[in-house]
Amino acid sequence: MCTEKINEEISLLRQQNAQLLQQLETMQDLYSTTLLAEQHQIWELVSDKVPQDLQLIELQSKLANNSAFVESANKIRRQHHQAAATALAESEAKYRQLVENISDLIFSMSVEGLFTYVSPQYKNVLGWEPSDLLGQTFAPLLHPDDFPLAQRKIQEMVETKGQRIAIEFRHLKKDGDWCWMRSVASPIFDSDGEIIGLHGAISDISSRKQAEELIKASQSELLALFNAMQDVILVLDAEGRYLKIAPSGAPLLYQPPAELLGRKIHEVLLSACADYFLNSIQQALLTKKTVKVEYSLPIGDREVWFEANIASMTENTVVCVARDISERKQMEDQLRQQTENLAQTLQELRQTQAQMIQAEKMSSLGQLVAGVAHEINNPVNFIHGNLTYLEEYTQDLLRIIHHQQQSGNKLEFQALCEEIDLEYIQKDVPRILSSMKVGTQRIRQIVLSLRTFSRIDEAEFKAVDIHESIDSTLMVLQHRFQETTKLPAIQVIKDYGTLPLVECYGGELNQVFMNILVNAIDALEEWTIENAQLRIDNLTSGLLTPTIAIRTSVLDSGWVKIAIADNGIGMSEQIQKQVFNPFFTNKPVGKGTGMGMFISYQIITETHGGKLECHSTPAVGTEFVITIPIQH
Repeated sequence: MCTEKINEEISLLRQQNAQLLQQLETMQDLYSTTLLAEQHQIWELVSDKVPQDLQLIELQSKLANNSAFVESANKIRRQHHQAAATALAESEAKYRQLVENISDLIFSMSVEGLFTYVSPQYKNVLGWEPSDLLGQTFAPLLHPDDFPLAQRKIQEMVETKGQRIAIEFRHLKKDGDWCWMRSVASPIFDSDGEIIGLHGAISDISSRKQAEELIKASQSELLALFNAMQDVILVLDAEGRYLKIAPSGAPLLYQPPAELLGRKIHEVLLSACADYFLNSIQQALLTKKTVKVEYSLPIGDREVWFEANIASMTENTVVCVARDISERKQMEDQLRQQTENLAQTLQELRQTQAQMIQAEKMSSLGQLVAGVAHEINNPVNFIHGNLTYLEEYTQDLLRIIHHQQQSGNKLEFQALCEEIDLEYIQKDVPRILSSMKVGTQRIRQIVLSLRTFSRIDEAEFKAVDIHESIDSTLMVLQHRFQETTKLPAIQVIKDYGTLPLVECYGGELNQVFMNILVNAIDALEEWTIENAQLRIDNLTSGLLTPTIAIRTSVLDSGWVKIAIADNGIGMSEQIQKQVFNPFFTNKPVGKGTGMGMFISYQIITETHGGKLECHSTPAVGTEFVITIPIQH
């Protein structure tokens, strides 16, 4: 009986040591191999030496039922039990010291889920004192969404008697927050091989989970962007072989990816396009710079244009991002066609503008001719009329001279003098000659003014007397200022300042003066005709006399200012905005070309680098202000 009892105790000791060994093997990922070797020494001490000595004692007991042998067996058993206990105590102390100093959380619990051991690290990581958890169930500490998974894993381990489970879950911290943890646990067996609990280690994986969430979010964004992309992404090697294609379902792929991968571009594309593409690949690999190419491929029933950026990835591979630019190409073609149409239209417009400018010049020439004809006509008519009298006087004088030469009779001479009224002839001939001289001087003055106005001998910037130019223009338009049966005379007021000679194109500047003055005269005539009765009433009282005022002055900044104003019909704000536009006119059809003020604006602003401004008030009048630099 003693022998059987000893054998039972030895068997139980073996089971306990075997269980201890399994526990230590479960924790081998967390502890050093030194501790594991120490446990094996304990195992050898308990499971090897004890059985050998006891088997010898058992054999001796069978030979002789002697109390001495029994006492020896008990003594040996006590000695080895004491040695094993000492070894186990030392191992447990080292084990506990190791457990309490590692960063991971160590736990043990029953199959019912009650904590039987909690390491001090629970307080440092989760805020829980070990005493808060011992004897408590683990279920409230797991997130409700994670508890079913943990429960299922433990159940599977119990049912299958598995060796280890690993789960990730959210663990409740004492402050109420949730912390992501990873647990690796192993079962604890009793002497009958049944699971009586589990123990394991828990590590904080919150940082990893946060990183995973960031990566997941980034991947989701990239995936969304990638799926939203209409571009085709290709990876090719130096020989033009298709290595990767994305996205796999892109509608702009020349062929399905399965038919392209592994093939070279010369096997897929037309020779010319493939050569062009391969040269671009090799250029990108050689220069390590992005190469941009444009090419077209027949896809479906249409030609698709692509713009591709090719950049080197490695020494022998490139990435190509191709984008559909068919709409842009179509727009470029349309724009090119529109540009050609606009160029043609512009050419036609220039021709029309040239014709209009020529018409405006002819109109100005007509004004010039009319003015010159009117001004020259008067002295010419006067001279022509006096020539008749001068001819008669000359004939009479010749008769007297002839008679005197023939007869020399004083009575007949006296009668002849009375007949031709020699006394009147003597008085009238000097007057006729004087008036004819005045007429010829007037013609000469007109010719000089006309030459000043036209400036036909000045093709470059020259110093010009602005007042002389204005006066020559006024002379040309003199006939427009005179009173007629329908219109009163226009008063011209000149308020000239002291101006230096101004560098300008005199002829072109005179054209500007004429255009502005003609418009002023037209405005005064229109206002007079539309308000004839009002004008007559005011003329009687000396008011609203048709007037054109011309003022000149020098500005401090080295510019001269010429202001030409009238008290005519005026212009609305809308008309003022268009007055310098080409082809704009508010005159009756056939009277204006719409180019006069446009040409004037170009002459002042572009040719002379000045400014031409219009200020007008309806029913009050209009003023044009010219500002040009004195020197260029």
